[in-house]
Amino acid sequence: MTYGKGDAGSIDERTRRVRTALVSKDTIDKVTSRLSEHLPHLRSHFQIELDSFEEPQFLWYSPGDFFVAHQDGNTRLINLESDRLRRISVSVFLNREGEDEAPDCYSGGALVFSDRATDNRSVVRGETGKLVAFRSELTHEVTPIKSGNRFAVVTWCRIMA
Repeated sequence: MTYGKGDAGSIDERTRRVRTALVSKDTIDKVTSRLSEHLPHLRSHFQIELDSFEEPQFLWYSPGDFFVAHQDGNTRLINLESDRLRRISVSVFLNREGEDEAPDCYSGGALVFSDRATDNRSVVRGETGKLVAFRSELTHEVTPIKSGNRFAVVTWCRIMA
């Protein structure tokens, strides 16, 4: 379940509206293998002994879809095993953000980081192939899609249990 009350595995659409694309095991394995190539750099950059990636999710945001400000883990706010082990969140943009109506573009759907203590906001614009890695306890959101479809792969680097 994603934030809110209800059946396990359900998504509260007041919090998040997005579809998960079903892809082949071969695709999941290829993406996981490519992501694993980044693990040594992520360990070094974040100075964390990261163990592995969770299975990637392939997300498809359509017009009106969004994900409110949230954290992915390591906050101790939600008592789930995955949240305790997640240290680094990773998002890979599969297409670009743009104002034109090109078939491979979307508008809106920015990845926004915010810090309530300082009121700072940082906006990451989508570019095809861009990988964004950040500490899982950072507050972030995906703003509503205005037009087009936003495609991304997301996963989380974990420490050993």
